Amino acid sequence: MEEELKNIRAALDKIESDDKSEKMSFKQESFGRFDLPKHVCDIVDYLQPQLLPNEAAVYWYLFKNSLVSTMQNTIRFYINDLCKEFEVIGSGTGRAEFIGPRAAMSAIEGLEKKHVIVRMLRNTTKDGYHYTIMVPMEIPICIERKKVMDEAKAKAKA
Repeated sequence: MEEELKNIRAALDKIESDDKSEKMSFKQESFGRFDLPKHVCDIVDYLQPQLLPNEAAVYWYLFKNSLVSTMQNTIRFYINDLCKEFEVIGSGTGRAEFIGPRAAMSAIEGLEKKHVIVRMLRNTTKDGYHYTIMVPMEIPICIERKKVMDEAKAKAKA
């Protein structure tokens, strides 16, 4: 009897994980302004703690100028746009400073390695870099962090 219960639980876990993966895919046609608060909460809870400060600043800039402004998950930009559009707090001085081109490129590369953004074209075009911006439900490190946090909450309740 106990073995049968384990088999049933395993089958249910598989069904639940399959269902979650379907829900986790970004669907442009169903994305709307009402989804933004959930995405912002997911970014704060699951993504931002795993990013370096410059990576987080660049991601928020790309998120704002793509999903928030145009409701599209793609964006074209130049590295120099990142350098003059926003300021980050300098760790040495504590003052707000503009991010430099090398730091911006390093942040972009870090976001790519973490699969937070995906470059559409390998080379820069006359329109700049072309990227797809992922939302937390599409990012593997966020999915894993959510699963760990959900398991911890379930253990705390038990």
